[in-house]
Amino acid sequence: MKTDHPAARVITAVAILIMDLVLLMAAGHTIGRARDRGVLCDGGAVFCSGGDPTFAQWQAEMDFRSTVAYGSYTVVAAILAASLVVARRRGRNGIVVIQVPALAVVAVLAALWEPYRQV
Repeated sequence: MKTDHPAARVITAVAILIMDLVLLMAAGHTIGRARDRGVLCDGGAVFCSGGDPTFAQWQAEMDFRSTVAYGSYTVVAAILAASLVVARRRGRNGIVVIQVPALAVVAVLAALWEPYRQV
């Protein structure tokens, strides 16, 4: 059984937390850019260029935003799950303990996400 120096465990934990934060920030940035790309304004009911969208145009925009958001959350969850599996196989239970709540955060964010903001 391999024993790690306590400082190495702390450094590893901090590095994992930073990686998780960077992944969540990247997903949030991507989702925000998809939502605010300038097609629909005022919470998603009016074209930024003026005029009301048809239902099909509105639906297409909401589908685009949903695809970007859920795709981003899926990529983040896949990366977190892969690191969790590798850590578990290598007996790094400290990393597993960090990744499980991170996966839960991604699941909650995906469940609470809406394609438009109420104005």
